[in-house]
Amino acid sequence: MKDPLRKRIEIWFRRLLIRLIGFFYKRNRYLPDSLDFDKCKILFIRQDRIGDVLVSTPLFEALKKYYPNSVLDIVLSENNYFVLENDPLIRKRWVYKKNIGAVIKLIGLLRKEKYDFLIDLMDNPSATSTIFCLLINAKWNIGIEKENQFAYDINVPMLSRKDTHIIDRISQLLKPFKIKPDSEKFAVRYFISKQSENKAEIFLEQNNILADFIVGINISAGNKTRFWGIENFKKLINRLSVEYPNFKFLLLYQPSDSKNAEVISNSNKQIILSPLTESFDHFAAFIKRLSLLITPDTAAVHLASAFNIKSVILYVQSNKELRIWEPRETDCECIITDVDDISTISVKQVEDAFKKLFMRTQKK
Repeated sequence: MKDPLRKRIEIWFRRLLIRLIGFFYKRNRYLPDSLDFDKCKILFIRQDRIGDVLVSTPLFEALKKYYPNSVLDIVLSENNYFVLENDPLIRKRWVYKKNIGAVIKLIGLLRKEKYDFLIDLMDNPSATSTIFCLLINAKWNIGIEKENQFAYDINVPMLSRKDTHIIDRISQLLKPFKIKPDSEKFAVRYFISKQSENKAEIFLEQNNILADFIVGINISAGNKTRFWGIENFKKLINRLSVEYPNFKFLLLYQPSDSKNAEVISNSNKQIILSPLTESFDHFAAFIKRLSLLITPDTAAVHLASAFNIKSVILYVQSNKELRIWEPRETDCECIITDVDDISTISVKQVEDAFKKLFMRTQKK
């Protein structure tokens, strides 16, 4: 995890760079009413994290619903390119790498594609996406109103980042395509490969838990401030196993947390330690088979929502002006701490949230 001061300095320099570019460049190309969107090539920019890609998938589905012959490509990063590996709506996944030679080569390849539209999916100003907008030379750039809006031909309103769900915020990008966001039922989408499905199925069968009520406990998250702690996980599972002796608890983790996972799994016989997942797709196959999920990681939350898996979510929200990234449609219980340390959430809070959510599942 980056030092907070270093991160603030980086953000300051990026914003300064955006302002400097804005002094010398501004796009403002007119979009004709007669344009046939069904014949267009569209490039999305989403070079940030896994969860950001997942919450963008409803836009792909909406565009393909109205314009089935349009071509959808996307620029991703080395951190998230695998999320759309099996998505049939995306033609090409371009991978952005953080070195000058690779960036120059990528921009050259993207310019040759002669895209009709470039859509910046970021709802906060990004120097990287600004540079792509300025250099790829799409006929029209579309983005959300913010500091780098000079790079767009078409700006859509920035809805409240405090009161509006992230999917509803970025769905405004559909308006230039004559799609009304309020009329759409947006849902996160993820496609699992058959190979990953089979691996998960075999593991669950070998452990004789295919027919059980499986509670997924995901211990991993994007940074250390969101690791809840070994003792907290052990206490929670021990309490739940007493209350629900017929449940099985599938412990999910990133490879970097494998030692922590082993310590936790050894504390209770009802815990099944998942195998070391070979890929994000393999991890997704296990998420799909859960009955409920407990997690501190928002990527896992949105992945679960793609399969309508209900979640108990542990959130850090140090900035009250930003809404948490809860699932938009799927039922959940959110536990929020306003300090950058998720271990301040008590075991009892998580236990109570689980019981509330489980009770609601029984009533339906």
